[in-house]
Amino acid sequence: MAIANIVHSGFGFRCTATDTAHHFPAPARDPALPLTLGLDGSAVLERLGAIPAGWLVEALDQLFVAAPTLTGITLPWATWQDEPQAKALFSLVHGDYLARETFWQLPLWLKGERPQTSNGMQFDESRQLYFPQRPRRPQGEVYRRYDPQIKRTLSFRVADVALDGERFTQWMNNPRVNAFWEMAGPQAEQENYLRRQLDSTYCYPVIGCFDDQPFGYFELYWAPEDRIGRHYRWQPFDRGLHMLVGEERWRGAQYIRSWLRGLSHYLYLDEPRTTRIVAEPRFDNQRLFRHLASAGFDTVKEFDFPHKRSRLIVSERHRFFHEVEL
Repeated sequence: MAIANIVHSGFGFRCTATDTAHHFPAPARDPALPLTLGLDGSAVLERLGAIPAGWLVEALDQLFVAAPTLTGITLPWATWQDEPQAKALFSLVHGDYLARETFWQLPLWLKGERPQTSNGMQFDESRQLYFPQRPRRPQGEVYRRYDPQIKRTLSFRVADVALDGERFTQWMNNPRVNAFWEMAGPQAEQENYLRRQLDSTYCYPVIGCFDDQPFGYFELYWAPEDRIGRHYRWQPFDRGLHMLVGEERWRGAQYIRSWLRGLSHYLYLDEPRTTRIVAEPRFDNQRLFRHLASAGFDTVKEFDFPHKRSRLIVSERHRFFHEVEL
């Protein structure tokens, strides 16, 4: 459920979240938010009264979505300096101005502990690969964000064999999923596959949820160590993903765009040095290809694996944060 619910009316932007409206003093409940034009396409958000926990980040996030041409928002330090939510943002951006692309690259939507590495390097002699050491996989929930475009909360958590084994088996045995993954089989076989992914040194599986209801399975990997690394000129922190939606009710176009944007957002936040995200869906997956541009992906080429013909699709960080409407 959204803490903030920012909508545009004929008199500007208002917060209409009925469960939070009572937190605001009377002058700020119903009229337009005190948002005025700033320099170079930016705006200034004047100080409000008492605001609920988590409201400010959600409100700024939704304002940027609702006003695609808005370049940034200033929270004047002189009036916001004693508000804890604003102070936390000031410390992250070293000022009181939040540019659109800067705001969305802050680690505000990451959850749980973020494993660290020694920043060393490693060499795989069998493949003649020299690449960075990778952090151990995370645990539990890793990302959560309210998507104002579909009015759902999107989250990702690391898969759990005991919790997800039965559901994962059902998904893999769905004819629509099996047509692309070709992995139908009994639950014991599917659980063993999940365990192998959880034990991998360069990949981990996550479950995608809308409003905490599981809808899909995704494998997130470091591209240099993956099979895709043999087919393009990778960079050390490139990430990649494999994807499937298992629940029929979440197959709509708006949901595809939401989770594809959200997965990309998570991967860029998880490692600030990641400048590209790649994937290699089967070349005839037209349902997915229709939504690539809205998530910042371009098709680079088609190529052949031993088991399938694929498209190499690529997202670039700069384009994602400057052009994609989160």
